[in-house]
Parts: sequence; C-alpha cells; structure tokens
Amino acid sequence: PARLVGADAEEDVAVLKVEAENLTPAEFGDSDQLRCGDMVVAIGDPLGYRTSITQGIVSALGRTVEVDGVLMDLIQTSAPINFGNSGGALINDHGQVDDGTVEGLGFAIPMSRVKLVADRLIDGRPAAMLGVTVLTQPAEEGGLPIYQVEWSSNAWQAGVREDDVLLSVNGSPVDSLDALKRIVAGLVVGQEATVRVARDGQE
Repeated sequence: PARLVGADAEEDVAVLKVEAENLTPAEFGDSDQLRCGDMVVAIGDPLGYRTSITQGIVSALGRTVEVDGVLMDLIQTSAPINFGNSGGALINDHGQVDDGTVEGLGFAIPMSRVKLVADRLIDGRPAAMLGVTVLTQPAEEGGLPIYQVEWSSNAWQAGVREDDVLLSVNGSPVDSLDALKRIVAGLVVGQEATVRVARDGQE
C-alpha cells in the first residue's frame, strides 16, 4: 500500500510513500553527466510482463517534446519503451536511476528535473511561476524570447512584455527551457526574483 505525497501533472511526476522495511533504495544518478552513446537500461511492466528489461543508448539530450500539451526537455533513448514502462526507471551503466520514462515514447525525464520536482512535492510547496511563456529556440543574442506574459502576473506589473528576451533570473543564465524550469523550480512562491531582459537591443 502506498500514500500519495504529491503530484504535478505538468511535470509528469508524482511522489508515493510506502511503509516498508529492509529495502535497499536505488541511488540517484546525475543526468547532467549523461552523454550521447551512454548505455542505459529501461525496466518496466510492458503488456503486463513484470520486470521486463530492454537495453539501448542515450540517443540525444535536451530534446524538446510536447507531452499532453506541455513542452518538456527530455532525454531520447533507443531503449524500447512501451506502455507499462511509464514511471519505470531508466538505469545507467553504474546501476543508478537516471530518469523516469514517458509513456509510449522513447524519451525520459532527466533525474535532475525529477529530483527538483520531487523535493518540492515532499516539502508541500506549490509550484512557483514567473508569469511568462517562452519560445524554446534561443534568440541570437542568447536567452529565450517571451511570446506571452500573464497580465495579472508580477512579471507584467514589473514591465516585462511580449517580444522581450529573457536573459537571466537571479543571475542564472536562461539558455534553454530546461535551465529556466530548473531556476523556477528552485524558487519559492512569494520570493522576489531579479530578471534581466533584452528589448530592442538594450538590457
């Protein structure tokens, strides 16, 4: 029996708690250390066959994929992932859990992302938001172009507008969607954030 600690549908991550003894927890790997060509193994219960194992390699990193209407930066793998693998681990060649798989796709969520979201869910913190929506393709000058600002957000009140380019948040450069998500995941609701934007060639 398990108790739901928390879930975030947009992140495709949930945390469950079980009361059990004499278990050896899997060690978290560092998905930031993954490289294309690294060997990985997917474990799951596809078609009801318990603890099935498939092997492959890391095909690509930082793939932006739309999953149920949400853009996610994912790891692409050649390890066959089928229905029943969803939520199962992708294991590196050191036996460490690197990622959680995405149902029906050859993609996996980086463990660095999973851990940020899981820690927030365990702490019971709501998700922080900047109030902006960005394009995933970086601008020529760096940063991510903003194509929508929530009119009721603090970002709008602070003067951030569509077509601005988001360069950094609290001094951390915003050079990818995953980088922005990591920064925002580390923020706390109500905390002030310093954002640097470019507009018409000026910061």
